[in-house]
Amino acid sequence: MTNKPLTYNRLIPLFFLVLLMNISHAQHDKYGNISFKKAINTSGKQRMLTQKMAKSYLYLLSKPDDSQAKKDLMTAKVIFEEQNRILQQNAPFKEVNDKIVLVNKLWGDFKKLIEVSPNYDIAKKIMESNTDLLKATNEVVRQIIMQSKKSRKNASNYLNESESNLKKDAPELEEIINIAGRQRMLSQRLALYYYGNEQVIKNKNSNQMLTNIFNEFDGALNMLLIFDANTSEIDEKIGVAFSKWNTIKKEKQKLMAQELKYEDVYKMTNELTRVFNDITLMYEKTKIDSH
Repeated sequence: MTNKPLTYNRLIPLFFLVLLMNISHAQHDKYGNISFKKAINTSGKQRMLTQKMAKSYLYLLSKPDDSQAKKDLMTAKVIFEEQNRILQQNAPFKEVNDKIVLVNKLWGDFKKLIEVSPNYDIAKKIMESNTDLLKATNEVVRQIIMQSKKSRKNASNYLNESESNLKKDAPELEEIINIAGRQRMLSQRLALYYYGNEQVIKNKNSNQMLTNIFNEFDGALNMLLIFDANTSEIDEKIGVAFSKWNTIKKEKQKLMAQELKYEDVYKMTNELTRVFNDITLMYEKTKIDSH
């Protein structure tokens, strides 16, 4: 009888400690009403949409009756605005909100350009301004990752040793979500600068930009392939991405020489974007186990 109260008295504090830890974990893994991983994925998708809108606009210069491109441009615009609203509505940090405010400012000007019927004068302005908007959206991603790491550090006081081992891999997962999501953007940016290399639009940096985008995309693929936490499903999807990318790599010389059909480039880069969107979502849902 004397041991029962002692066991009970030990269990009560332990119960509340576990409860406190669980609450702390939940709080520090949240970006407003969504998870940090979801916020990183969503903000990363905003980068891609800036390039998709610009790409679709330039494509419509030569294919003005392409209904799919018109739909892509309109849909990307709507999704961009809605996702920006969600990110700002959920932003619990001033640092993130300040970056989103800048995106909104640049977006107002960019939106006016893409809503004009496709013409070469506007296309030149889009080529001049799209990178500023892209950089601003990228800063949102970086700031969310930074805040996620800060929140995790604040939560570390509540973690026991085994839980700390579980959490120490999380920043690496955040970065891999960012890298996979960035591949979506680079897929669209590759097509944008392919179209932007047209003689009427191109500037002195256009050729080098296309080469840089190609090389950056190619290099990041290997980083995804060797990520320790890849599941068989992720590996399989990365294999699909490699296959689609190799189709483009084989045509690199034609790509750089403007010898590929516009519609083929449009289709191939959209397919790449879809695959990497799937991969990014799979990483977002990944949970790293400690052993």
